[in-house]
Amino acid sequence: MEQSTDPKQGHVTGKRKAVARLLQIISRFRSHRLNNHEYEPIRSIAILMVGRYGDSILLTKLLRQQKAALPDTELHVITSRTGTEEFFRYSPYVSGTFCLKSGIGVWVKFLLTHRYTVLFNPKDSPSTSNLLLSSVIRAPLKVSHSHPLHEGIFDRLVKIDHLDHVTEQSAGLLDALGFDRKKYAAFYPEMPRYPVGRNVQEFSRSISLKGCIGINLSAGGPSRYWTLEKWEALVREFPLHQFVVFSAGNDSADKKHLEDTLPNIIPSPATANLGEVATILQQLDLLVTPDTSLVHMAACFDTPVIAFFPSDLKAMKGYGPLSTTSTIVASETYLVRDIEVGTVAEAIRSMQSSLRRITG
Repeated sequence: MEQSTDPKQGHVTGKRKAVARLLQIISRFRSHRLNNHEYEPIRSIAILMVGRYGDSILLTKLLRQQKAALPDTELHVITSRTGTEEFFRYSPYVSGTFCLKSGIGVWVKFLLTHRYTVLFNPKDSPSTSNLLLSSVIRAPLKVSHSHPLHEGIFDRLVKIDHLDHVTEQSAGLLDALGFDRKKYAAFYPEMPRYPVGRNVQEFSRSISLKGCIGINLSAGGPSRYWTLEKWEALVREFPLHQFVVFSAGNDSADKKHLEDTLPNIIPSPATANLGEVATILQQLDLLVTPDTSLVHMAACFDTPVIAFFPSDLKAMKGYGPLSTTSTIVASETYLVRDIEVGTVAEAIRSMQSSLRRITG
């Protein structure tokens, strides 16, 4: 099944298009905010974030860029999930958060008491929830990506290449505010400062400098999983290397099976939050993982990563790894499980050889 990358199509359903058209009509009755606030100091920026953890990690690159460009400006993130709200509450760059799952009373109070200088919607195609939020949240300057259904709802629209990495697309906010994005291109994503338990800290110290390879069993959907049998076969390909296994809660039984079965896997403690996962991950020599949040977490520490992707060019271009040393292993189909063990083993050997040349 082919996927369109045409921004004018953007998978906009009839219902979504109708809501966008209605909001465009309503927007005509508002005063033209840009003329009245062209030179208003940028005291606060609110960013809409309806994605999951991977999107949240990638957004931290923009937060760092904005803080570098506007160090005195408050950054606020409005999220759709309690987990991602917690993520941003631990970020040193974020002054305030709000979760869309709050009750109606909290909602009304939020809308009445909050006003931002700039509102940024990073979605590259119309999203009903984001368009509704963009219409009701108060801000004299509203910014989003260029799309026919965004016209009128937003004051400034940024043209993007829909095959660019999403961090490059989000950097369009810098353009909209008059900054040179190239000046801030070197920033990486950064993990927030979560609390980390003593057992995870001790385990992390115990594997430091051991040259461990991390493998992540979990993925964002059924089509993105590699099979347990293939993970086991991969580890057996490297009997002299030590491995650490990551998994989400639903896959903890598979993690335990591998730890109990294979002697070169070091059993690791359960992790309570993303910060604990990151504490372990940053001690690895390299990470092998499906296309999940761990791909982007690795970039926070510039950990080398081998990422599995389905046959989806837009996903590989938009969400590929940002680590300096990285490899994408792409399936020939839309199923990650069709990637062969030998292909991944060769990618590991090739990366290890490259890393040896780099380190001398």
